[in-house]
Amino acid sequence: MKRRCATIRAGFAVVALIAIIVLQAVFTSGVLAATSTPGAAGASPTGELRLAMSGIGFMRPTPWQETTFGKGYMTLLYDFLVGANPDGSLSTENGAAERWEMSSDGLTWTFWLRRDITFHDGTKLTAEDVKWSLEMVIKPESIAGFAVRLRRSISEIEAVDPYTLVIRTQKPDLWLAQDLSMAAGHEMAILPKAYYERVGVEGFTANPIGSGPYKWVKGVTGAFIELEAVDQHWAEGVPKYKMVKYMVVPEESTRIAMLQTGEVDIISASRERVPELQTKGFNVFVKERGSVMGCYFHQQWDSVPIADKRVRQALNLAINREEIAEFIFAGQAKLMAMYPVGSFAVAAGADPSLQPYPYDPEKAKQLLAAAGYANGFETTIYSYGREDVPEMARLIEAIAGYMAEIGVKLNIFATEYPIARTRRMTQKMPGHISCLGTPNRSNPGHLLTLIYALHHSSSKFTDHQVPELDAMIEAAQTAKTEADVKRILGDIHRWLYHDYATLPIAEASIPFVANPKKVTQWNLGRTLYDNNDRDLIRR
Repeated sequence: MKRRCATIRAGFAVVALIAIIVLQAVFTSGVLAATSTPGAAGASPTGELRLAMSGIGFMRPTPWQETTFGKGYMTLLYDFLVGANPDGSLSTENGAAERWEMSSDGLTWTFWLRRDITFHDGTKLTAEDVKWSLEMVIKPESIAGFAVRLRRSISEIEAVDPYTLVIRTQKPDLWLAQDLSMAAGHEMAILPKAYYERVGVEGFTANPIGSGPYKWVKGVTGAFIELEAVDQHWAEGVPKYKMVKYMVVPEESTRIAMLQTGEVDIISASRERVPELQTKGFNVFVKERGSVMGCYFHQQWDSVPIADKRVRQALNLAINREEIAEFIFAGQAKLMAMYPVGSFAVAAGADPSLQPYPYDPEKAKQLLAAAGYANGFETTIYSYGREDVPEMARLIEAIAGYMAEIGVKLNIFATEYPIARTRRMTQKMPGHISCLGTPNRSNPGHLLTLIYALHHSSSKFTDHQVPELDAMIEAAQTAKTEADVKRILGDIHRWLYHDYATLPIAEASIPFVANPKKVTQWNLGRTLYDNNDRDLIRR
């Protein structure tokens, strides 16, 4: 193990020391805490805002054909049924629904829509568009992250009149409005039914229409998406920039060079490169502890080593999380007890007494021997780029190094996230491992939806088929009070922890670096699924 520690330190010690000193100042500076407030409508949008990210999903602008994270462009292109504030709480100010109400039995939700919203082709946004958009998200072939959860909850969707939508659920559902908000994901982006049905899937993908503050200009999969401001948006007023361009630039060195030459205005950056860029005068914006980092043990129901709880415990004890937080994440990460239940989730019912798993490679070897793997075993771990985790490749290499110390060989499979995601959905990862970051959630409804997607046996993303766990998740979903939901979430948190259900790493702060002449404020949104890109375009 000393050899492994020395290897990591040799690669990252100097950088980490500088990063820790500088980032401690950066992460508490006024630049990072700045909050944008929409100003009065200006004469017209001007200029262009250009963002270079390591990836932005499949780049198919329909929620039922997309992955959950990294699609900030959708918040500019579409309006959502329920609005949200940067802290994840619901808002009546920036969603299509001006108000909503749940029936006393918890089985019926009514949403009253604004009457002044139009799509980019000039047609009115109505309850029929909302109904159809939601039906497309919950159809069987949808790959939307929360499709299964919504499908199991919703029994009927009715457009009572052009501006009244009623959703009936199979069981009481306290959190439906949360799941249909822009805070939860992209599931309830509203698309124009008539236009989509007229041009078809490919026609819409080539030229999508929404009702957001920006309209589609063009896009090339794997390269860029270009948007143009509308003259006036009902919620955001007159957008600040005439054009917004999202570019996919996987290599960090290339993104940094583009920022330095003025080719782009905002980039995603690794934590270790932030101090260097900040000392050169660039602005840094951080979603502090925004990404709860951890790894999945896939398909635990198969006859694979990780099906044994002792093996999962051994793999958890093999990881030196403090070293990872210091040398991979440049000291800008905090340890937590369980993935995907971060520290913010204490407000949602998570158990604050649970502590991060200790580092104990000797006990890990003993557990492997007891489970019948005294000579270790071999499996696959996936490595892919993510917008919020540019350090992913080095993290995977470090994990593989720790596992080698206890005799477990992890074959690193370098791929793209959409490919790994498809393999997961089609259950082609028996006993494999993959790592990801999820938003740090403080809202019980948001946390419950996330847990359902990752752990309920009916979800396409699940690694479990455990009736006891399913029953707890379902009980939380149908609980009639928030207090009951929090209590059950605490039970679920403890169950996952003592089952060693995942491989928690740390809560990592997510930095973005920007041209100070162009971007002076950006409230990223503390617990939103994606960054608060609408804040960038407000005056």
